[in-house]
Amino acid sequence: MAIFAVTFRIADETTLLGSYRERWTSVDEAIKASTTGTYWNETTSFYLIQSSTNSTDLAREINNASNLDVERDLLVCINLSQKGYKTLGKYEDGDIDALMKLR
Repeated sequence: MAIFAVTFRIADETTLLGSYRERWTSVDEAIKASTTGTYWNETTSFYLIQSSTNSTDLAREINNASNLDVERDLLVCINLSQKGYKTLGKYEDGDIDALMKLR
């Protein structure tokens, strides 16, 4: 069992996968469904969850269970128990990769 930080950003536009609100809600529900134990989500679009999988599989599971539009939206899963992380979607600032290498 590992602890993950999961955060996401939904583009403020309607896409083929739904409106902002529809996509946001679907990602929220998919993250909660992917939790194998306790989760915490008192801040906006940020969750601490328990999962028995790795970062890549967790991101894939959330993506497959939601309407995340990887052409416009962004999902980040960081394994806090190990050094794994996975980004899915559109991001331009590569500093996340540099920061993750420092762990």
